[in-house]
Amino acid sequence: MNPDIIVVGSGFGGAVLASRLVDAGLTVLVLERGPWRDTVAVRAAGIERRKPLPRTGGMLSVLRSLRPPKGPRKGIRLNRYGYLEMWVGDGIKAPCTSNVGGGSHIWAALLERAPQGFWDDRAAGLSDATLASHYARVATELKGVRPADPSSIPNHADAAWSNEACFAPLEDGEQPPLGILFPGPDGDLSAVTDENGIVREPLDVNRDNGMFGSPGASKSTVDALFLLPALSRGLTVRDMHEVRRISADKAGGWTVEARDLRGGRNVTLAAPKLAVCAGTMNTNALLLSSRDTGGLSGLPALGKGLGANGDLIGRWPVEDRDSTIGPPSFGRVKIRGHEDSAYVILARGETPPVPGFLYNGARRKAGRFVDLVAMSQDAADGRIWCDKGRIRFAFDLKGSTSYAASMRAMDAVSEASGRPVAYPDTEVFTAHPAGGCRISDDPNEGVVDGGGQVHDHPGLCIADASVFPQPVGVPPSLSIAAWASHVADRIVRSN
Repeated sequence: MNPDIIVVGSGFGGAVLASRLVDAGLTVLVLERGPWRDTVAVRAAGIERRKPLPRTGGMLSVLRSLRPPKGPRKGIRLNRYGYLEMWVGDGIKAPCTSNVGGGSHIWAALLERAPQGFWDDRAAGLSDATLASHYARVATELKGVRPADPSSIPNHADAAWSNEACFAPLEDGEQPPLGILFPGPDGDLSAVTDENGIVREPLDVNRDNGMFGSPGASKSTVDALFLLPALSRGLTVRDMHEVRRISADKAGGWTVEARDLRGGRNVTLAAPKLAVCAGTMNTNALLLSSRDTGGLSGLPALGKGLGANGDLIGRWPVEDRDSTIGPPSFGRVKIRGHEDSAYVILARGETPPVPGFLYNGARRKAGRFVDLVAMSQDAADGRIWCDKGRIRFAFDLKGSTSYAASMRAMDAVSEASGRPVAYPDTEVFTAHPAGGCRISDDPNEGVVDGGGQVHDHPGLCIADASVFPQPVGVPPSLSIAAWASHVADRIVRSN
Protein backbone atom coordinates (compact mmCIF):
# COMPACT_ATOMS: atom_id res chain seq x y z
CA MET A 1 0.00 0.00 0.00
CA ASN A 2 1.41 3.37 -1.02
CA PRO A 3 1.72 6.08 1.66
CA ASP A 4 -0.34 9.27 1.45
CA ILE A 5 2.87 11.28 1.33
CA ILE A 6 6.59 10.66 1.03
CA VAL A 7 8.88 13.04 2.93
CA VAL A 8 12.47 13.35 1.71
CA GLY A 9 14.77 14.33 4.58
CA SER A 10 14.41 14.15 8.34
CA GLY A 11 15.88 17.38 9.71
CA PHE A 12 13.97 20.29 11.22
CA GLY A 13 11.73 20.51 8.15
CA GLY A 14 11.10 16.83 7.44
CA ALA A 15 10.71 15.70 11.05
CA VAL A 16 8.25 18.43 12.03
CA LEU A 17 6.25 18.00 8.81
CA ALA A 18 6.07 14.22 9.16
CA SER A 19 5.04 14.38 12.82
CA ARG A 20 2.24 16.83 12.08
CA LEU A 21 0.90 14.77 9.17
CA VAL A 22 0.92 11.54 11.16
CA ASP A 23 -1.04 13.29 13.90
CA ALA A 24 -3.58 14.32 11.24
CA GLY A 25 -4.11 10.68 10.25
CA LEU A 26 -2.02 10.53 7.08
CA THR A 27 0.18 7.58 6.21
CA VAL A 28 3.69 9.01 6.04
CA LEU A 29 6.98 7.55 4.80
CA VAL A 30 10.22 9.41 5.55
CA LEU A 31 13.28 8.69 3.41
CA GLU A 32 16.63 9.66 4.91
CA ARG A 33 20.02 8.99 3.33
CA GLY A 34 21.83 8.90 6.69
CA PRO A 35 21.59 6.41 9.57
CA TRP A 36 20.00 6.59 12.98
CA ARG A 37 22.70 7.80 15.36
CA ASP A 38 23.54 5.93 18.55
CA THR A 39 22.28 8.26 21.26
CA VAL A 40 20.67 7.45 24.59
CA ALA A 41 17.24 8.39 23.21
CA VAL A 42 17.50 6.28 20.05
CA ARG A 43 18.97 3.31 21.90
CA ALA A 44 16.28 3.39 24.59
CA ALA A 45 13.59 3.51 21.89
CA GLY A 46 14.76 0.14 20.58
CA ILE A 47 16.16 1.25 17.22
CA GLU A 48 18.51 -1.61 16.40
CA ARG A 49 20.55 -0.43 13.44
CA ARG A 50 22.48 2.59 14.72
CA LYS A 51 25.77 4.23 13.85
CA PRO A 52 27.91 6.15 16.33
CA LEU A 53 28.34 9.88 16.28
CA PRO A 54 31.85 10.85 15.14
CA ARG A 55 34.12 11.03 18.13
CA THR A 56 37.58 9.49 17.77
CA GLY A 57 37.47 7.88 14.35
CA GLY A 58 39.36 10.54 12.41
CA MET A 59 37.99 12.55 9.52
CA LEU A 60 36.69 9.46 7.69
CA SER A 61 34.16 9.04 10.48
CA VAL A 62 33.00 12.60 9.77
CA LEU A 63 33.03 12.89 6.00
CA ARG A 64 30.32 11.11 4.11
CA SER A 65 31.08 12.62 0.73
CA LEU A 66 32.58 15.53 -1.17
CA ARG A 67 30.83 17.57 -3.85
CA PRO A 68 33.73 19.43 -5.51
CA PRO A 69 33.50 21.46 -8.73
CA LYS A 70 35.68 18.90 -10.51
CA GLY A 71 35.86 15.11 -10.54
CA PRO A 72 32.88 12.74 -10.63
CA ARG A 73 29.68 14.60 -11.46
CA LYS A 74 27.79 13.11 -8.52
CA GLY A 75 30.63 13.73 -6.08
CA ILE A 76 32.94 11.42 -4.17
CA ARG A 77 31.47 9.21 -1.46
CA LEU A 78 33.97 8.34 1.26
CA ASN A 79 31.81 6.66 3.90
CA ARG A 80 28.11 5.93 3.42
CA TYR A 81 27.60 6.23 7.19
CA GLY A 82 29.57 9.49 7.42
CA TYR A 83 28.23 12.48 9.30
CA LEU A 84 28.89 15.37 6.89
CA GLU A 85 28.84 16.05 3.18
CA MET A 86 30.98 18.95 1.99
CA TRP A 87 29.77 21.05 -0.95
CA VAL A 88 32.43 23.19 -2.62
CA GLY A 89 31.37 26.01 -4.93
CA ASP A 90 32.70 29.24 -6.36
CA GLY A 91 33.44 31.43 -3.33
CA ILE A 92 31.48 29.27 -0.91
CA LYS A 93 31.69 25.98 0.99
CA ALA A 94 28.69 24.40 2.71
CA PRO A 95 28.72 21.32 4.98
CA CYS A 96 25.47 19.32 5.13
CA THR A 97 24.66 16.61 7.64
CA SER A 98 23.61 13.03 6.94
CA ASN A 99 21.64 11.56 9.83
CA VAL A 100 18.15 10.69 10.88
CA GLY A 101 17.44 13.99 12.57
CA GLY A 102 19.42 15.94 9.98
CA GLY A 103 21.05 19.16 11.11
CA SER A 104 19.61 18.97 14.63
CA HIS A 105 22.64 16.87 15.60
CA ILE A 106 24.98 19.70 14.64
CA TRP A 107 22.89 22.75 15.57
CA ALA A 108 23.91 25.26 18.22
CA ALA A 109 20.57 24.69 20.04
CA LEU A 110 19.61 28.39 19.95
CA LEU A 111 15.89 29.00 19.46
CA GLU A 112 15.64 32.34 17.71
CA ARG A 113 12.77 33.69 15.60
CA ALA A 114 13.23 35.40 12.26
CA PRO A 115 13.35 39.23 12.37
CA GLN A 116 10.06 41.06 12.62
CA GLY A 117 8.35 41.34 9.24
CA PHE A 118 10.33 38.50 7.68
CA TRP A 119 7.24 36.61 6.47
CA ASP A 120 5.13 39.64 5.60
CA ASP A 121 4.30 40.54 2.00
CA ARG A 122 5.98 37.45 0.56
CA ALA A 123 2.97 35.59 -0.83
CA ALA A 124 -0.77 35.27 -0.38
CA GLY A 125 -1.80 33.71 2.91
CA LEU A 126 1.60 34.18 4.53
CA SER A 127 2.67 36.66 7.21
CA ASP A 128 4.36 36.93 10.57
CA ALA A 129 0.93 36.53 12.15
CA THR A 130 0.34 33.31 10.18
CA LEU A 131 3.58 31.81 11.50
CA ALA A 132 3.23 33.04 15.09
CA SER A 133 1.39 30.01 16.45
CA HIS A 134 3.76 27.65 14.67
CA TYR A 135 6.79 29.35 16.21
CA ALA A 136 5.24 29.08 19.64
CA ARG A 137 4.40 25.42 19.23
CA VAL A 138 7.76 24.23 17.90
CA ALA A 139 9.64 26.30 20.49
CA THR A 140 7.75 24.39 23.17
CA GLU A 141 8.32 21.04 21.45
CA LEU A 142 12.05 21.72 21.13
CA LYS A 143 12.07 22.38 24.89
CA GLY A 144 13.87 25.69 24.78
CA VAL A 145 14.82 27.01 28.23
CA ARG A 146 16.89 29.78 29.76
CA PRO A 147 18.92 28.52 32.74
CA ALA A 148 17.76 30.08 35.98
CA ASP A 149 21.38 30.64 37.02
CA PRO A 150 23.68 31.15 33.99
CA SER A 151 26.69 31.26 36.33
CA SER A 152 26.12 27.56 37.02
CA ILE A 153 26.65 26.74 33.33
CA PRO A 154 30.33 26.85 32.37
CA ASN A 155 31.10 29.40 29.66
CA HIS A 156 27.51 30.65 29.37
CA ALA A 157 27.66 34.03 27.61
CA ASP A 158 25.54 35.84 30.21
CA ALA A 159 27.96 35.04 33.02
CA ALA A 160 31.40 33.83 31.99
CA TRP A 161 31.91 36.38 29.20
CA SER A 162 30.08 39.39 30.60
CA ASN A 163 33.27 41.14 31.75
CA GLU A 164 34.88 41.19 28.31
CA ALA A 165 35.30 44.84 27.31
CA CYS A 166 34.45 44.08 23.69
CA PHE A 167 30.90 42.95 24.52
CA ALA A 168 27.89 45.13 25.27
CA PRO A 169 25.18 43.95 27.70
CA LEU A 170 22.07 42.31 26.30
CA GLU A 171 18.60 43.60 27.05
CA ASP A 172 16.02 41.40 28.78
CA GLY A 173 14.82 38.71 26.39
CA GLU A 174 17.67 39.11 23.90
CA GLN A 175 19.40 35.93 25.01
CA PRO A 176 17.49 33.17 23.19
CA PRO A 177 16.42 29.95 24.90
CA LEU A 178 18.62 26.89 24.47
CA GLY A 179 17.24 23.54 23.36
CA ILE A 180 19.15 21.77 26.10
CA LEU A 181 18.16 19.46 28.94
CA PHE A 182 20.09 21.03 31.80
CA PRO A 183 21.04 19.15 34.99
CA GLY A 184 18.50 18.78 37.75
CA PRO A 185 18.78 20.14 41.29
CA ASP A 186 22.32 20.06 42.71
CA GLY A 187 23.66 19.11 39.27
CA ASP A 188 21.74 15.84 39.04
CA LEU A 189 22.69 14.04 35.79
CA SER A 190 20.22 11.17 36.12
CA ALA A 191 18.43 10.20 32.91
CA VAL A 192 14.86 11.47 32.56
CA THR A 193 11.90 10.23 30.54
CA ASP A 194 9.67 12.87 28.98
CA GLU A 195 5.92 12.88 28.36
CA ASN A 196 6.39 10.89 25.13
CA GLY A 197 8.53 8.20 26.75
CA ILE A 198 11.78 9.56 25.27
CA VAL A 199 14.83 8.97 27.47
CA ARG A 200 17.48 11.70 27.71
CA GLU A 201 20.45 12.47 29.91
CA PRO A 202 21.01 16.06 31.14
CA LEU A 203 23.93 18.08 29.86
CA ASP A 204 27.26 16.90 31.22
CA VAL A 205 29.44 19.93 30.59
CA ASN A 206 32.61 17.84 30.58
CA ARG A 207 31.50 15.70 27.64
CA ASP A 208 31.60 16.71 24.01
CA ASN A 209 28.12 17.90 23.11
CA GLY A 210 28.90 20.23 20.23
CA MET A 211 28.79 20.05 16.47
CA PHE A 212 29.51 16.33 16.42
CA GLY A 213 26.32 15.52 18.27
CA SER A 214 25.07 14.73 21.74
CA PRO A 215 25.48 11.06 22.75
CA GLY A 216 23.41 11.55 25.89
CA ALA A 217 20.64 13.31 23.94
CA SER A 218 20.87 16.41 26.13
CA LYS A 219 20.62 18.50 22.97
CA SER A 220 17.10 18.77 21.53
CA THR A 221 17.32 16.77 18.31
CA VAL A 222 14.32 16.15 16.08
CA ASP A 223 14.93 12.42 15.76
CA ALA A 224 14.27 12.13 19.50
CA LEU A 225 11.57 14.75 19.98
CA PHE A 226 9.53 14.33 16.77
CA LEU A 227 10.38 11.13 14.88
CA LEU A 228 10.63 8.61 17.72
CA PRO A 229 7.22 9.55 19.20
CA ALA A 230 5.68 9.53 15.70
CA LEU A 231 6.91 5.97 15.09
CA SER A 232 4.47 4.72 17.72
CA ARG A 233 1.68 6.59 15.91
CA GLY A 234 2.32 4.95 12.55
CA LEU A 235 5.23 6.84 10.97
CA THR A 236 7.63 4.83 8.82
CA VAL A 237 11.26 5.93 8.53
CA ARG A 238 13.60 4.30 6.06
CA ASP A 239 17.12 5.37 6.87
CA MET A 240 20.04 4.90 4.45
CA HIS A 241 17.77 5.66 1.48
CA GLU A 242 19.21 8.31 -0.82
CA VAL A 243 16.65 9.90 -3.15
CA ARG A 244 18.13 10.53 -6.58
CA ARG A 245 15.20 11.54 -8.77
CA ILE A 246 11.58 12.58 -8.46
CA SER A 247 8.98 12.77 -11.21
CA ALA A 248 5.28 13.39 -11.69
CA ASP A 249 3.43 10.21 -12.64
CA LYS A 250 0.55 9.78 -15.06
CA ALA A 251 -1.94 9.22 -12.24
CA GLY A 252 -1.29 12.70 -10.84
CA GLY A 253 0.96 11.55 -8.01
CA TRP A 254 4.69 11.35 -7.52
CA THR A 255 7.35 8.75 -8.17
CA VAL A 256 10.55 8.68 -6.13
CA GLU A 257 13.66 6.84 -7.26
CA ALA A 258 16.06 6.08 -4.43
CA ARG A 259 19.09 3.99 -3.62
CA ASP A 260 18.97 1.69 -0.62
CA LEU A 261 22.53 2.28 0.56
CA ARG A 262 22.46 -0.51 3.11
CA GLY A 263 20.95 -3.12 0.81
CA GLY A 264 22.78 -1.94 -2.31
CA ARG A 265 19.72 -1.80 -4.55
CA ASN A 266 17.57 0.74 -6.34
CA VAL A 267 13.98 1.23 -5.18
CA THR A 268 11.04 3.05 -6.72
CA LEU A 269 8.24 4.38 -4.53
CA ALA A 270 5.06 6.31 -5.24
CA ALA A 271 2.59 8.50 -3.37
CA PRO A 272 -0.10 11.07 -4.16
CA LYS A 273 1.95 13.78 -2.41
CA LEU A 274 5.64 14.44 -1.97
CA ALA A 275 7.48 16.80 0.38
CA VAL A 276 11.13 17.63 -0.22
CA CYS A 277 12.91 18.64 2.99
CA ALA A 278 16.49 17.64 2.23
CA GLY A 279 18.13 20.93 3.16
CA THR A 280 18.98 23.83 0.89
CA MET A 281 21.83 22.24 -1.06
CA ASN A 282 20.30 18.81 -1.52
CA THR A 283 16.77 20.06 -2.18
CA ASN A 284 18.03 22.34 -4.95
CA ALA A 285 20.23 19.57 -6.32
CA LEU A 286 17.37 17.06 -6.36
CA LEU A 287 14.99 19.42 -8.14
CA LEU A 288 17.62 20.60 -10.61
CA SER A 289 18.76 17.09 -11.53
CA SER A 290 15.16 15.85 -11.75
CA ARG A 291 14.29 18.70 -14.10
CA ASP A 292 17.45 18.03 -16.10
CA THR A 293 16.34 14.43 -16.67
CA GLY A 294 12.71 15.25 -17.45
CA GLY A 295 11.10 14.46 -14.11
CA LEU A 296 10.08 18.08 -13.58
CA SER A 297 9.39 20.92 -15.97
CA GLY A 298 9.42 24.71 -15.94
CA LEU A 299 10.45 26.28 -12.62
CA PRO A 300 12.26 29.29 -14.11
CA ALA A 301 13.21 30.63 -10.66
CA LEU A 302 14.83 27.39 -9.46
CA GLY A 303 18.34 28.02 -8.15
CA LYS A 304 18.01 31.79 -7.84
CA GLY A 305 18.59 33.78 -4.68
CA LEU A 306 21.12 31.57 -2.91
CA GLY A 307 22.32 33.09 0.34
CA ALA A 308 24.70 32.10 3.14
CA ASN A 309 22.87 33.63 6.12
CA GLY A 310 25.77 36.06 6.42
CA ASP A 311 27.80 33.34 8.16
CA LEU A 312 31.26 34.53 9.16
CA ILE A 313 33.28 32.46 11.63
CA GLY A 314 36.11 34.13 13.52
CA ARG A 315 38.55 32.16 15.66
CA TRP A 316 39.39 34.05 18.83
CA PRO A 317 42.09 33.04 21.37
CA VAL A 318 40.89 32.81 24.96
CA GLU A 319 42.70 33.20 28.25
CA ASP A 320 42.53 31.23 31.50
CA ARG A 321 39.60 29.03 30.50
CA ASP A 322 38.75 25.79 28.71
CA SER A 323 36.32 26.50 25.87
CA THR A 324 35.53 22.80 25.30
CA ILE A 325 33.22 22.61 28.32
CA GLY A 326 29.67 23.90 28.51
CA PRO A 327 26.69 23.75 26.17
CA PRO A 328 26.99 23.41 22.36
CA SER A 329 27.05 27.18 22.07
CA PHE A 330 27.58 29.63 24.86
CA GLY A 331 24.87 32.01 23.71
CA ARG A 332 24.47 35.34 22.01
CA VAL A 333 26.81 38.30 22.50
CA LYS A 334 26.69 41.88 21.19
CA ILE A 335 29.90 43.52 20.06
CA ARG A 336 30.30 46.96 21.59
CA GLY A 337 29.91 49.70 19.00
CA HIS A 338 28.58 47.19 16.46
CA GLU A 339 25.45 46.04 18.24
CA ASP A 340 23.28 46.15 15.11
CA SER A 341 25.78 44.96 12.49
CA ALA A 342 25.41 41.21 12.99
CA TYR A 343 23.87 38.53 15.16
CA VAL A 344 26.85 36.96 16.97
CA ILE A 345 27.06 33.78 19.01
CA LEU A 346 29.95 32.30 20.96
CA ALA A 347 30.59 28.71 19.92
CA ARG A 348 32.58 26.26 21.99
CA GLY A 349 36.03 25.04 21.07
CA GLU A 350 35.37 21.86 19.14
CA THR A 351 37.61 18.84 19.65
CA PRO A 352 38.18 17.21 16.25
CA PRO A 353 37.43 13.47 15.95
CA VAL A 354 41.06 12.36 16.08
CA PRO A 355 42.22 8.84 17.02
CA GLY A 356 41.91 8.13 20.72
CA PHE A 357 45.59 8.45 21.60
CA LEU A 358 45.61 12.00 20.20
CA TYR A 359 42.35 13.07 21.81
CA ASN A 360 43.62 14.75 25.00
CA GLY A 361 46.14 16.86 23.13
CA ALA A 362 43.57 17.85 20.52
CA ARG A 363 41.11 18.85 23.24
CA ARG A 364 43.68 21.01 25.04
CA LYS A 365 44.45 22.81 21.78
CA ALA A 366 40.76 23.28 20.95
CA GLY A 367 40.14 24.71 24.40
CA ARG A 368 42.43 27.66 23.74
CA PHE A 369 40.07 29.17 21.16
CA VAL A 370 36.41 30.05 20.86
CA ASP A 371 34.50 30.79 17.66
CA LEU A 372 32.67 34.04 17.11
CA VAL A 373 29.92 33.19 14.63
CA ALA A 374 28.35 36.21 12.97
CA MET A 375 25.10 35.92 11.02
CA SER A 376 23.37 38.58 8.93
CA GLN A 377 20.88 39.06 6.12
CA ASP A 378 23.26 38.95 3.18
CA ALA A 379 22.26 39.94 -0.35
CA ALA A 380 21.29 36.38 -1.35
CA ASP A 381 22.61 37.06 -4.82
CA GLY A 382 24.17 33.64 -5.34
CA ARG A 383 22.79 30.87 -7.49
CA ILE A 384 22.85 27.11 -7.94
CA TRP A 385 22.48 25.36 -11.28
CA CYS A 386 22.93 22.09 -13.16
CA ASP A 387 25.75 21.98 -15.73
CA LYS A 388 25.75 18.80 -17.83
CA GLY A 389 24.68 16.71 -14.87
CA ARG A 390 26.93 18.44 -12.33
CA ILE A 391 25.49 20.70 -9.64
CA ARG A 392 27.35 23.99 -9.42
CA PHE A 393 26.84 26.96 -7.14
CA ALA A 394 28.38 30.35 -6.51
CA PHE A 395 28.27 33.16 -3.98
CA ASP A 396 30.47 36.25 -3.59
CA LEU A 397 30.61 37.78 -0.12
CA LYS A 398 31.77 41.08 -1.65
CA GLY A 399 28.25 41.61 -2.94
CA SER A 400 26.85 41.85 0.59
CA THR A 401 27.43 44.91 2.73
CA SER A 402 26.51 42.80 5.75
CA TYR A 403 29.75 40.83 5.41
CA ALA A 404 31.86 43.99 5.51
CA ALA A 405 29.97 45.08 8.64
CA SER A 406 30.57 41.71 10.32
CA MET A 407 34.28 41.92 9.55
CA ARG A 408 34.46 45.36 11.13
CA ALA A 409 32.80 43.92 14.22
CA MET A 410 35.38 41.11 14.37
CA ASP A 411 38.16 43.69 14.07
CA ALA A 412 36.62 45.61 16.97
CA VAL A 413 36.86 42.49 19.14
CA SER A 414 40.53 42.13 18.20
CA GLU A 415 41.25 45.74 19.11
CA ALA A 416 39.33 45.79 22.37
CA SER A 417 40.59 42.43 23.64
CA GLY A 418 44.16 42.53 22.33
CA ARG A 419 43.60 39.00 21.02
CA PRO A 420 43.29 38.93 17.22
CA VAL A 421 40.23 37.28 15.67
CA ALA A 422 41.12 35.31 12.53
CA TYR A 423 38.38 35.11 9.92
CA PRO A 424 38.16 34.40 6.16
CA ASP A 425 37.64 37.46 3.99
CA THR A 426 37.51 36.01 0.47
CA GLU A 427 35.37 32.88 0.78
CA VAL A 428 32.25 31.91 2.73
CA PHE A 429 31.96 28.82 4.90
CA THR A 430 28.31 28.41 5.85
CA ALA A 431 26.28 25.79 7.65
CA HIS A 432 23.14 27.81 6.86
CA PRO A 433 22.71 28.14 3.09
CA ALA A 434 19.24 29.33 2.10
CA GLY A 435 17.23 30.06 -1.01
CA GLY A 436 17.08 28.65 -4.50
CA CYS A 437 13.44 27.60 -4.08
CA ARG A 438 12.15 30.92 -2.79
CA ILE A 439 8.63 31.81 -1.76
CA SER A 440 6.73 34.01 -4.22
CA ASP A 441 3.35 34.10 -5.90
CA ASP A 442 5.20 34.85 -9.16
CA PRO A 443 6.67 31.65 -10.70
CA ASN A 444 9.35 33.76 -12.36
CA GLU A 445 10.55 34.96 -8.96
CA GLY A 446 9.98 31.94 -6.74
CA VAL A 447 9.47 28.19 -6.73
CA VAL A 448 6.81 27.77 -4.03
CA ASP A 449 3.70 29.67 -2.99
CA GLY A 450 2.80 30.82 0.50
CA GLY A 451 1.82 27.30 1.51
CA GLY A 452 5.00 25.63 0.28
CA GLN A 453 3.43 24.14 -2.87
CA VAL A 454 5.68 24.10 -5.94
CA HIS A 455 4.27 26.18 -8.78
CA ASP A 456 2.58 24.12 -11.52
CA HIS A 457 3.39 20.83 -9.75
CA PRO A 458 0.33 19.79 -7.70
CA GLY A 459 1.10 17.61 -4.71
CA LEU A 460 4.78 18.65 -4.48
CA CYS A 461 5.88 20.89 -1.61
CA ILE A 462 9.12 22.04 0.00
CA ALA A 463 9.71 22.52 3.72
CA ASP A 464 13.27 23.62 4.44
CA ALA A 465 15.45 26.75 4.26
CA SER A 466 15.64 26.61 0.46
CA VAL A 467 12.29 28.47 0.38
CA PHE A 468 13.51 31.47 2.39
CA PRO A 469 13.05 34.60 0.27
CA GLN A 470 16.13 36.04 1.98
CA PRO A 471 18.38 34.78 4.79
CA VAL A 472 16.95 35.16 8.28
CA GLY A 473 20.30 36.44 9.56
CA VAL A 474 19.90 34.59 12.88
CA PRO A 475 20.08 30.89 13.78
CA PRO A 476 17.53 29.49 11.29
CA SER A 477 16.44 26.16 12.80
CA LEU A 478 13.38 27.46 14.63
CA SER A 479 12.19 29.22 11.46
CA ILE A 480 12.63 26.05 9.40
CA ALA A 481 10.59 24.10 11.95
CA ALA A 482 7.86 26.77 12.06
CA TRP A 483 7.66 26.87 8.26
CA ALA A 484 7.36 23.07 8.13
CA SER A 485 4.55 23.19 10.68
CA HIS A 486 2.78 25.79 8.54
CA VAL A 487 3.22 23.69 5.36
CA ALA A 488 1.85 20.63 7.15
CA ASP A 489 -1.21 22.63 8.17
CA ARG A 490 -1.79 23.60 4.54
CA ILE A 491 -1.46 19.98 3.40
CA VAL A 492 -3.96 18.78 5.98
CA ARG A 493 -6.44 21.49 5.00
CA SER A 494 -6.16 20.57 1.33
CA ASN A 495 -6.97 16.89 1.88
